Order: sequence, then structure tokens, then C-alpha cells
Amino acid sequence: MRLWVLCPRGMSDSSVQPASGPKHTFSFEGFTLDLVRGCLIHEGQEVKLRPKSFELLRYLVERSGRLVGRAELMQAIWPDTFVSEESLAQCLMEVRRALHDDSQRHIKTVHRRGYIFLTEVKEPASAKPAPTGVRLPAIPTIMVASALLVGLVIAGLYWWRSTRAKQPASLAVLPFRPLSTSDRDESLELGMADALISKLSNLRRTTVRPTSAVRRYLNDDIDGLAAGHELRTDWVLEGSIQRSGDRIRVTVQLLGVRDGKPSWAGTFDEKFTDIFTVQDAISERVADALALQLTGAERKGLTKRYTGDSQAYQLYLLGRFHSNKRTSAGFTKGIEYFLQAIARDPNYAEAYAGLANCYNLLGSQEMSVLAPKDVFPKATAAARRAIEIDETLAEAHAALAFIKFQYEWDWAGAERELRRALDLNPQYAHVEQLFASYSAAMGRFEASLAASRRAMELDPTDIAASTHLAFHYLYARQDDPAMEACRTALELDAVQPMPHWCAGMVYEQKGQYQKSIAEFQIAFALSGGNVARPGSEAYLHALDRGTVGGGNPVYLASLGHAYALAGNPELARQALGELDQLAKQRYVSPYERAVVHAGLGETELAFSWLERAYAERAGWLVSLRVEPRLDRLRSDHRFGNLARRVGLSR
Repeated sequence: MRLWVLCPRGMSDSSVQPASGPKHTFSFEGFTLDLVRGCLIHEGQEVKLRPKSFELLRYLVERSGRLVGRAELMQAIWPDTFVSEESLAQCLMEVRRALHDDSQRHIKTVHRRGYIFLTEVKEPASAKPAPTGVRLPAIPTIMVASALLVGLVIAGLYWWRSTRAKQPASLAVLPFRPLSTSDRDESLELGMADALISKLSNLRRTTVRPTSAVRRYLNDDIDGLAAGHELRTDWVLEGSIQRSGDRIRVTVQLLGVRDGKPSWAGTFDEKFTDIFTVQDAISERVADALALQLTGAERKGLTKRYTGDSQAYQLYLLGRFHSNKRTSAGFTKGIEYFLQAIARDPNYAEAYAGLANCYNLLGSQEMSVLAPKDVFPKATAAARRAIEIDETLAEAHAALAFIKFQYEWDWAGAERELRRALDLNPQYAHVEQLFASYSAAMGRFEASLAASRRAMELDPTDIAASTHLAFHYLYARQDDPAMEACRTALELDAVQPMPHWCAGMVYEQKGQYQKSIAEFQIAFALSGGNVARPGSEAYLHALDRGTVGGGNPVYLASLGHAYALAGNPELARQALGELDQLAKQRYVSPYERAVVHAGLGETELAFSWLERAYAERAGWLVSLRVEPRLDRLRSDHRFGNLARRVGLSR
């Protein structure tokens, strides 16, 4: 739209300076900001940005070289809308991630004042001012005002419509229900939803809740609209599915959560070998129903297939079904099915990525089920094979990022793979959580907070997202916000051990040791540990019989550390004894014993176990820079030496 400004009577013609023509692109150091298409391009490839992040970058680029205050920027991006500065921080982090600008080479933060876009911007050659010196006829002032008013009204309507169009829709795809409860296939019911979530997550204008958010509805008779309200989405996709012999029947409908009205419904009755066609059709119809203007890449992503073998696909579904339980038994079962899927189709990239993810989590610092050397080399081979088959598979890059972060201590490589995964799938909540952990370990707390907030935005009901936010605050030594995030996680699900463990860590940092001990006891019991209180008659009897065992050693070590700080060294040593018993049944990282000895003030033993942890490449060593339980050791020169060998400066 062009808005012509007319000169009122009496205005000197020499003062008239016609505005420059419209600028459609801005270029700087290999990047192109395309205002027509609304996208950022780098070396011929589109870099995905959310609408608000794109507007933020555009605003700064158009004012390159000028300080833009925070208030001005927030008013420009969120006019007439109240948002916190965390929203600005999230968008800024996404823009910096897209520009690879952690060093602030492009966008400089001026403390307490605002931001400056520093890089030289090349404007299009066509944007030249019109020749001056043309006399315009005098126009009455009232006509000028009328013209301006009309122009402003039109501009306002245009802005309102364009803003409305840019607002991303949020969508939940629920597990499909069986048409007959007598012949259920839960892996197919959840797998159908999982496949559609993967496809629809490629849509830039739609926020799709991840599978982890909807899995709990698999055996729940909750109404679809009620689930949509719980998940805080605009739309919900629900349906039913049944397989009979070689045929599959699917019914599906897309509902608006606010009004409960169906926007689209469909029924498919096909051969099971045509299930991929059904998934493609549903994805395309949902995109059409949401009135999304898709790019060629997005349209292609909706119909992308990773295998043509329906039996391999069914094995893959079983692998996903079990691994989505996020238990050690589930990951072990998932590995079996992924290997079977790969045996049928050696080029099944998704199956390799699923396999890598299972190995990663069995060796992760939180679960610590198997020794790092027993799982991470296998995970590496699977992740690299997946990328070799399909370089655009975000899940494979996420798996490789995890390996580089937790096992290889390749910090630059981990960040590169994290960014690649988010470029490929900006809605990858798990990667945002991993990016938060990585950023906190690096001491980049602004980036850690923004990534944690982004993960919660993608899935407001995810316990892991709230817990990652709590750990951000814990590592930043902000106790009260950390406890608030723990409470949020506990409100979502009080029978998960991790939020209790996190709350125990916060209480310990606040010096409230009895509360800390209580939370660690709950976490350990919920993880399968012996519920008898260490020090009780039942506990000592079990210890004498050698029957103490089970549970997560991470929680047990934290309990021993808290006992030591609370002035109960005997109970702390009993926790060490139980770690010894537990090590006869499963892997126990040397890091856990180091934590207890650190709490007891036994510096020599603590460093001895830390050295063993280093030799085994224990995952928790990535948190050396921020780990509060090792604060007593930081003044020792050996701590700095260990941090340097891990690749972390003090």
C-alpha cells in the first residue's frame, strides 16, 4: 500500500523530499532479510524464525547503527499488548541463534539501555530517492488532513489484518481411540498421533504440542475439547483408528477449542500399506483447514516419508511406543524394536535416530542406567548413520548434540548440532531443554533462561520443562524463582521423582536441610528405592541382609550429601553403603560417591572419585562450573585443573 502525502498551501516546494521507494530486502554478511516473503535467508537456505522474532530483527536492521531502547522495541513488536521482558529475551535469543551471534557481533546489548544492530546493511539498489525540484500544486490543509486520516485508517486495517494473520495457531493431536475396545493396538493409536505431530511440527505458523504432552490421554476418556483446554491450544485434532487384517479405518476431525465447532472431518478406509497416504492426506487437510499459506518446503515436509515398508513402520511404532514411556525398561524395549525395524529397512533414518535417543537416555546423567562407554559409542554410530541417510532429520542432530555435550565434551560441536536441530524444527521442545542445560553449563544464563521459557511455551504442561527452568535458577543461584518453578512442576505431577529431587536441591542451597532431606527421600522412593528411612531398624536390617537396593543413585547420593550438611555423618555413610549395594545391581557413577564425600568434607576421597568419574566420562562433569554440591571444592587447585581437562574454564 502506498500512502501519498500532499503538501498543504504555503509549504515551500524546496522543502519537499519524496520518501525513498519501498525496501523489499536488506543484506548483511551472507544474510538476506526478505520483507516480501517474511523470511531470513542464509546462503540460499531459509532460516526459520517465529513471526515476532522476524519482526524484531526487521526493526533492528531497519534502524542499524542506532540505539533502540527496550521500551521502544517492545512497543514496536507487541503494540497495545502487555508482555514481560522475557518474551523479548526469547525472541532476541532466537534471532541471535539464527545469526550465530553469541559474541554480539551483529546485535550489541547496551546494558540497561537497549540494543544496536552493528553490521553494515546493504539496501536494494532500486531504493533511490526521486528527483527533487518538482513543484506541486497547493492543496487546502483540510484535504491534507482528510487524506492523511484515510491513509492512516487503511494502514491501521492493513496492520490489524496482517497481525492477525501472523498469529501462530496452537494445535494438539490426541492419541487416536480404538473403534473397538476388544481389539486395541496402543502403539498404532499413539503412533498415528506421533506421526502427525512430526509432520505438522514443520509448519512455521503453527505450534504443535509434542507427543510427550498428549501421551497421557492414551488411556483417558477425556473429551477432546477438555484436553484442548488443558493443553492450552486453539485447535485439537482427534480421531479413531482400527486395524483389521490388512485394512485400516481412520476417522478424524479438527475442532476449534473455543467454540467446539468442527472445522474439518474425514474418514479413510484403506489397506494398511496405504497408512502413509492417509497420514499425508490428514496433514494436508489440517493445514488447509487452518488457512495456512505454506512454503514449498513446508508442503514437501507434510508428505515426507522415511520408509515404504509397512512392517518396518509397525516395528518403528512399537519402538516409539515403548521409548515414549521414558523408563529404563521402555528404552531397552525400544532398542529391540528399532533394531528390528532397521533389519527390515537398513535406510530407515527415523529408526536410527530413535535407537540413538534410547542409548543416549540410558547413559544420561539423570538416569545413569548404563556406563557411558557402553552406550554412547553405539548412540554415536546410530545418530551418524541417520544423518548420513537424511541430513535434514532434526531428531538425529539432537541425538548427536546430546552425545557431544554429555560424552565427548565437544562444546562447539554440541552447540552446532543443537542449532541445526532447531533450524530444522523450531518447535523441538526437547532440544530447547537441552539447549538450556548446555547454556547453563557454559555459564550463559540469559540464553539458558530464554531456552527454558521457550520449552515451556511449546509445552506448558511438561514437567521436564518446568524442572529445567528450576535448574536454570538453581545454577544461577536464584533460590526463590527456582522453588517457584519446582512448585509448578509438582502441581503438574507430584508422583514424578525429578521435581522432588530438584526441590531438595533448592532447599539444600537455602540451608533448609530437613526439608531437603524429606524431598530427596520422596524422590528416591518414587524412583524405586528402599522406602525404609536410612538409620531406621528396618533399613539396618535390610542393609545387613544385603537386600538394600533399587532406585536412582543420583537421588540417593543427593540424600547422602544432605545428611552430611545437616550434621548426620553416620546417615551419610549409610547412603554410601547403599550406593555400594546398588552398584552390584546396576551402574553407579563415581560422581555420586564424590558428591557424598564432598558433603562430608572428605576432600581427598571426593577428588579421588572425581578422577574416576573423569576416566569414565561421567555426564555430571559437564555441570562442574555451576554444580552447587561441589562448592566446597572450588578453592582447591585440583578443581580448576579438572574443569580445564573437561574443557570448562573456571
